[in-house]
Amino acid sequence: MGYTIKFKPDGATAMIRDGQTILDAAQSAGVHIQVSCNCEGKCKKCRVIVEEGEFETRMPKQDGAHLACQTYPKSDAVVFIPEESRLGRHQILEHIEVHERREVSGDAFFAVDIGTTTVAASLIDASDGAIADTASAYNKQVSIGADVLSRIDYAKSGGLGKLQKLEVETINELLEKLMGRSNLSSGRIKEIITSGNTVMTYLLVGMDPSEIQRNVQIPRFKMPVSANAREIGINLEAPVYCIPGVGSYVGGDITAGILASGMHTAEGVSMLIDVGTNGEIALGNRDWMVAASTSAGPAFEGAQTTSGMRAASGAIEEVKIKGDYEVEFSAIDNYKPRGICGSGFIDAVAQMFLSGAIDHKGRIDLSIDSKRVRKAKNTSEFVIAWAGETSLGRDIVITEKDIENIIYTKAAIYAGASALAKVGVPFGGLERVYIAGGFGHYIRIDNAIAIGLLPDLPKERFAFIGNASLAGAIKVAKEGRGEVEAIARKTTYIDLSSDKSFTEEYMGAIFLPHANPDLFPSVEERLP
Repeated sequence: MGYTIKFKPDGATAMIRDGQTILDAAQSAGVHIQVSCNCEGKCKKCRVIVEEGEFETRMPKQDGAHLACQTYPKSDAVVFIPEESRLGRHQILEHIEVHERREVSGDAFFAVDIGTTTVAASLIDASDGAIADTASAYNKQVSIGADVLSRIDYAKSGGLGKLQKLEVETINELLEKLMGRSNLSSGRIKEIITSGNTVMTYLLVGMDPSEIQRNVQIPRFKMPVSANAREIGINLEAPVYCIPGVGSYVGGDITAGILASGMHTAEGVSMLIDVGTNGEIALGNRDWMVAASTSAGPAFEGAQTTSGMRAASGAIEEVKIKGDYEVEFSAIDNYKPRGICGSGFIDAVAQMFLSGAIDHKGRIDLSIDSKRVRKAKNTSEFVIAWAGETSLGRDIVITEKDIENIIYTKAAIYAGASALAKVGVPFGGLERVYIAGGFGHYIRIDNAIAIGLLPDLPKERFAFIGNASLAGAIKVAKEGRGEVEAIARKTTYIDLSSDKSFTEEYMGAIFLPHANPDLFPSVEERLP
C-alpha cells in the first residue's frame, strides 16, 4: 500500500509505502528538513503541520506540530513545512577561485569534498587545470544524523545501503549540475577525485564503517581507495580515486587540507584546525606531521542547541552585545532571523562573557537589570532576538544548556590542539595556524579566542583557507597523487581517546576561556 504526500508551500510530492515517515517522503521529494538526532525524535527540529490526511505518531503534538521523523501517514496527505524546520540555502564556504564559469572544450576531472554536512565539488578542465565551475549541496545523509558516530550506528543497524545511496545521490546531483552548466557529456570525465573523512569514504564505496571504531590504526586507512563510478552508483563511467587518510577518524579531508595549506613543505611548524563536527587537527612541517580528531560534536552545526541551525538563510551569523546588554545581530542573506548558526554562537557566547552576562562556567547572571536575561523552565536564558524581529514569531534565545554544549565543543577542539602542541611545539612556537572548515572564514578571531576555541596568539598568525579539503582534491586532479600519498604515509595518527594529556587539557578547557587564565592574557584584559 502506498500514499501520496504533498508538501507545502513547495508543491513537491512523493510516493511512500506504509510504514515510512513524513521525513522519508520529504527526502524522496527533495525537500530538505532539519534533523540531527538519527531520527529518534530528540532534536525536535523536524516539526511539520499535517493539514490533510490520516497518520500515526510516536510522539504527541507540540505547539500544533508533529515531528516528521516520528509521524507515519496512513493515507494520502498534505504537509506544511514551517520555515524554521527547513535546511534552507546553506552558506557553504568553498573558498575556491573560479574566475568565470565556462564551458569545457575537452576532458575534465571532477573533484569532490564529501563532508559530513556538506558536499562541495569542482569541475577542472584537464587541458589547463583551470576550475571551470564549483557547486555545493547538503549531504543527504544529514537526515540520518548530524555526526559520523550516528551514521556508523545507523550502518550497524542495517542502514549501510541507504547511507551509501544518499551519499551517491548527492554526488550525482552535483555532477549533473556542473556538467549541464559546462555543456559537458559524462564520457569526458576522466576521473573523480574525492576527499572526505574516513566514514564518508567508507560509505561512498559501500564498506562497513564499524571497523573504524574497533581499530584506530588499521593500515588501509593510509592507503587510497579506488572504485569504478558506475559500480558504486555514480552516473558515469570513470575511475574514482579517494584520497587516503591517516587514522580512524582522520581522513582524506585532512590529508588534502595539509596538501592545500602547504604546511608540509615549510620549515616552520604550523597547525591546521578544521572547525567542524569531527574537530580534526594536524601539526607539523616538512620533516614531520601528526594529526588527531576530537569528536567535537555538532553544536556548531546547530544541533544540541535550542535555537541552533546550520548556516542557511535567516541564520544569525554575527552578534554584538553593547554595554546596556542590547544586542546587534546580522542574519545570512538579510533574512529575518530563524535561528543561530555556528559563527553566531561563537560571537554570542564571547560577547555574553566579555559583557559579564555569563561567568567562567557559562552561568547566566540573573541579577543583571535587563529584560533579555530571564528565568525559563528548568534553565536561564538570554534573548538574542525578540519575537517581532524574527520570522518565527517567537524569541530566539540562548540557554545555559546551549552555552554548556558550546563550551564542550570548543573545549574538545582546543584540548585536541593543545595535546598535539605538547607532542610538537607549544602554541607560541607556531608559525601559522590555518583555519579550515565550512564556516571558518566567518569566524571572528577575537571572539573565538575569547571563548577559548583558538589559542591566544596574534591575529596575523591565523590564516583562513576555507574548504581546504576541496582545494586539496583539486590539487590532486591537477598535479597527481604522489604528494598527497606521501603526506598520508608520513603523518602519525594520535588517538586522543587514549591520550591522558588530552583528558587533562579538556578538563581545563571547559571554562571560559580556560581554567588557567594565564593562557589567555588578551582575554583577561578585555573582561569588565
